[in-house]
Amino acid sequence: MTDINITEGHDAFTVEYQGVAPFPTERFLHFLSHLKVQSKDFGLVPFKMLGSQRYILKEIEEGLARGITTFVILKARQLGSSTFFLALDMFWAFQYKGLLGCFITHKEEARDDFRSTVEVFFAETPAKYRINYVRHNRNLLILKNASKFRYLIAGTSEVRKGGLGRGGAANFVHATECAFYGNGDDLAEFRSQTSSLYPHRLQIYETTANGFNHFWDMWEGARDDPTKKTIFVGWWRDERNAIPVNHPFFESYMPDGIKSVLSPLEKRRVREVRESYSFDISLQQIAWYRWHLAAEKDSDQSMMDQEYPWTEGDAFVATGSKFFTVEAMTECMRKAKKEMFQTFRYKLGMKFEETDIRQVRDVRAELRIYDDASRFGYYVLGCDPAYGSSDEADRSVISIWRCYADCLVQVAEYCSTTPSTYQCAWVLAHLAGYYGVTFLMPILEMNGPGQAVFDELEKVRRFASEIRPHDENYHIRNILSNMRHYFYKRMDNPGGGELLYQWKTTHDLKTRAMNQMKNGIELGRMIPRSIPLLEEMRQITNEGGVVGAASGRKDDRVMAAALAYQAWNTWVQPKVKALGLTLEKSLDIEKKGGTPPLDRVVMGYLKRANISLAQS
Repeated sequence: MTDINITEGHDAFTVEYQGVAPFPTERFLHFLSHLKVQSKDFGLVPFKMLGSQRYILKEIEEGLARGITTFVILKARQLGSSTFFLALDMFWAFQYKGLLGCFITHKEEARDDFRSTVEVFFAETPAKYRINYVRHNRNLLILKNASKFRYLIAGTSEVRKGGLGRGGAANFVHATECAFYGNGDDLAEFRSQTSSLYPHRLQIYETTANGFNHFWDMWEGARDDPTKKTIFVGWWRDERNAIPVNHPFFESYMPDGIKSVLSPLEKRRVREVRESYSFDISLQQIAWYRWHLAAEKDSDQSMMDQEYPWTEGDAFVATGSKFFTVEAMTECMRKAKKEMFQTFRYKLGMKFEETDIRQVRDVRAELRIYDDASRFGYYVLGCDPAYGSSDEADRSVISIWRCYADCLVQVAEYCSTTPSTYQCAWVLAHLAGYYGVTFLMPILEMNGPGQAVFDELEKVRRFASEIRPHDENYHIRNILSNMRHYFYKRMDNPGGGELLYQWKTTHDLKTRAMNQMKNGIELGRMIPRSIPLLEEMRQITNEGGVVGAASGRKDDRVMAAALAYQAWNTWVQPKVKALGLTLEKSLDIEKKGGTPPLDRVVMGYLKRANISLAQS
């Protein structure tokens, strides 16, 4: 942010650059040297800077020197950071009169604990180095120098009691454990009310990770923002996280002493830390890490990664995954978070010819398009109408994927609770027609409402000739043209002209489909791009051989995607594999704007000879 001073002259306002005040390091260190803090290991002791705390201080100093006043801090647990930040908060309030500050926690219990810690801080700080308060209650801390702090609660996803958007102005912010806030939008609105002019302004947003939520977005955004600074504090920054060689537990976790061999994962992560942060991790630290993983985390590597990450990438994991592996889900999430998409909303009437679609800027819209239809593309479509695969599946979902010899990639997803069965059929026909320029295989869940969807497709098919002539300009907005194209494609199919392949979910079939999809995800053969789909996949469990959504959760998107994978894995992959249409080759064809001559000859021969490559 630009720091300015506005003065009124005779004829105009004059704007002058004021700058950001540097960190008062000497005064702060002198202040710390007279503090006593509560230690879980030694009780009340003099404040002594840990390696993790010194690193945070150095990074904030460096940022302020460059005019940066907003710091997004991703940390491991138990690094002494809470004590450090409280000391920094109070020092800043003592140092600068009239400060407008905010403490932000995620829930009331955390606020109350923070407030009690502030009370202890005042009680143990020598009178010479503190400014007493005139009021301190559950909402407010006011000092005698007119500095003021408000206690704000952001709320969690389970308990929404936050009011950050109504928090008022501030020039000092300390938001703790902000990855656990219920709504990132509230935090963004609050940040818009903070000062961009006050020379001693400071904003600190610190937390451990909590999966791929709004804090992940905040972290990634801050990394690319020159006005913000990200600080990663790994578990290895704290020198206490080590077991000395002469400790009796050292050999329990390092059986061969200093000659103990690291696991492949440990070797890779030690190398990553050295390359990324220029820090060499010792064997004593490895021993501590092994002990904490085994004894304190019950060998739960994903939880250990989230709370005690080696690198910033390790911190963000798809926690909660119970059927699909955490490692596979984490990799899918990282890639999907970077995907761009367009959003559309359908207008559905009482007649199929009244169907319309319009592009909107709303991530809640029912249709997401990740890739437009390609005239060189082979596609599969999985459709699970509302209450088709289970009694809890109350949304109609259509999942569309482009097929390659080595994988299939999601290109579109429709999900809505509003359409009736006949309207679901119209949406299916539209999307199938749009993506079925060259080849599309649709597969429909036929249980329950699925039969009604199929019946409506048959009815519309009989009136296909009445639909206005087909427009060769394939576009998502060409509703009726795309429908007509779909029906005529199916009628012209030399294999019999079926509208779609029919699937009836049973316990055994669902288990098979889900496990095959699981294999596809873990082997990198299936590339999902929808974050809502991945969030549902995290909630899939295998309880006593029953694979499906956990109690109270949804799996509509997952089932539609599993049907699409079935279509690719069983029928379509052999076709595109015979044509050599790998992802790499298909991208090359797209780039060149056409299929190589040899491929056209092969496809032409197969069509004339009526040779089908499908396998049962």
